[in-house]
Amino acid sequence: MTTKRQVLIVAAIACVALLVAGLLWPDRVEETRHQPEAVRLLGEGGDPLVIMIGVTWSQEGYCSGQFSVQATETASEVRVGTVVSRESRGGGGCAGLGTLNGMAWTDLRLASPLDRRVVVRASDGQRLPIGSN
Repeated sequence: MTTKRQVLIVAAIACVALLVAGLLWPDRVEETRHQPEAVRLLGEGGDPLVIMIGVTWSQEGYCSGQFSVQATETASEVRVGTVVSRESRGGGGCAGLGTLNGMAWTDLRLASPLDRRVVVRASDGQRLPIGSN
């Protein structure tokens, strides 16, 4: 027959196991990589050092700060690298942003305003279309 003491011991062991599991396996982060597809300017009143880089995104939304991108700048072009998405898969929510026409957007801070420079995808040198908000 099970005693109260045995039940308490089993419950305590289960609690310790759950605590240890949480410490050993924290939230998992899933990383995916995407090729830049388009560029948007912030428009009048926007920061001239920031452009938006768009990627194809089939999900309904994404989290603020989920994407990151880097670029190399010269006097004639901005060469945009792969856009990296980092999604937490262990719980917790985010301030979700909606996709627009199957695209997700992340900001890219430039060293100097875009002006007449072209924006190209680093992987293949393809010139990216530039739109505005």
